[in-house]
Amino acid sequence: MPLAVLAVSVGLTGCGDSASETAGLSRVTFAVADQSLSATSASYATVPGAMGYFEEAGLEVEMQPVETALAAIQSVASGNSFCTYASTYSALSAIKDDPNLVIVGTTTGNIFRVIAPESLDIKSAGDLAGKSIGVSSLTGIAADIASIGMRKDGVEPEEDQFLAVGYGAQTAQAFKNNDIQAYSGFDGPNMVIESLLGEPMVDVASEADSMTGTSSLVCRAEDVAEKPDMVTGLWTAFFKALVFSKENPEAAIKMHWEKFPSSKPTQGDESANLELATGQLGLRMETTAQVGSAGFYGEQTPADMQRLIDEGVEGGILHGSTSDFALKKMFNYDLVEGYNDFDADAVIQQARDWADE
Repeated sequence: MPLAVLAVSVGLTGCGDSASETAGLSRVTFAVADQSLSATSASYATVPGAMGYFEEAGLEVEMQPVETALAAIQSVASGNSFCTYASTYSALSAIKDDPNLVIVGTTTGNIFRVIAPESLDIKSAGDLAGKSIGVSSLTGIAADIASIGMRKDGVEPEEDQFLAVGYGAQTAQAFKNNDIQAYSGFDGPNMVIESLLGEPMVDVASEADSMTGTSSLVCRAEDVAEKPDMVTGLWTAFFKALVFSKENPEAAIKMHWEKFPSSKPTQGDESANLELATGQLGLRMETTAQVGSAGFYGEQTPADMQRLIDEGVEGGILHGSTSDFALKKMFNYDLVEGYNDFDADAVIQQARDWADE
């Protein structure tokens, strides 16, 4: 269910505020690539601040919601934001054009999924041949992700096969009208569609499901070099919050709704809304809040990231050759050990002990 866009007063520069600095905190702005601050943003938009993880890192972080991953990355590139968490494919494309941007880590899994009503018996990407597939926008990468899976199953997507149907209620209505028979979108929001339709939906199996590292931690290379403690502290807080939210997603949602009241649904039963939002965030955390394939939070193996790039180039998501996206140009993992320097078990215990005040 799309939530009302939240207007948030934020600073216009990436860092630097005299009051905060006097208090011993460095003030930075974080671009949130989720303008409505939906449930799946709670783990990084709210929990790090609410649990004091930013303050422990010497930071005061202000959240700047923006419409798209590209807008979030552009905010970092321009210096209006310090860092962001956004689509890896969007980040790779941006870094190709602006080498002052860099990926300092990625989260696990692939948050994109194609879903379809169980009654239609669409089980695999190959079954999507001849079907209309909804996406939130034709300019996003959801259609490209679905296309990768279809090609792997030997089916060439048709040019007019994808239809922009937005999110939530608009998407559910498109299913009811039989305008679409499947939908390619994010994991958590896809759950909302199922709840609105009132019938079982299934994930359409695709080889793309097994990709990992589809979301990235993006900063300016100069900040990584000149302000490594601040960058490390920011992402330490981020991963602590992911660990907390994975253990107690309901607490994360309650904190989120308290901090950003406009993100809380105003219609329907409150307990049902809480259950749905908790389920959305819990599903996202099961995907993204795992230790990376290279053995650290935030780091996937070179083979995993090369696969992501190869699939992106082959599928037309990334424009150019694979050499244009050489791993050493795109990624800087120098801070990984630093932002992994926290006690995950202690954070899990915090999550278990958390209670409404």
